[in-house]
Amino acid sequence: MSLTEKYTKYLNQVSWIVAEIPLLIPPAIVAYLFHPNMNYPVKLIIVGFLSVVVTLFNSYIGIRAVFKKDVETMFNFLVLPFSMAVFVLYLGFN
Repeated sequence: MSLTEKYTKYLNQVSWIVAEIPLLIPPAIVAYLFHPNMNYPVKLIIVGFLSVVVTLFNSYIGIRAVFKKDVETMFNFLVLPFSMAVFVLYLGFN
C-alpha cells in the first residue's frame, strides 16, 4: 500500500474533526491570500506556499478518486475543500 493510499484511507476513516485540519484549512488559507486588502508578511507567504502544496496534493487524490469512482474520497478531497475555499473567497470580497 502506497503512502497516498494510506493517507486516503486514514482520512476517510477518521472523525471529521481530525480530517478537517489537512482537508479544509489549507484551501481556506489559499483563498485568504486572494483577499483584496492584504499585507503579505514572510510567515503568511511561507504558510500560503505550504497550503498550496497540500491543496494540490489533496486535489490530485480527489481527481484520482473521480476516475476510480470512489464517491467518499472524491467528496472528502474535492468537494469539501473547494467549497470551503469558495466560502472564504465569498466572505473576503463582501
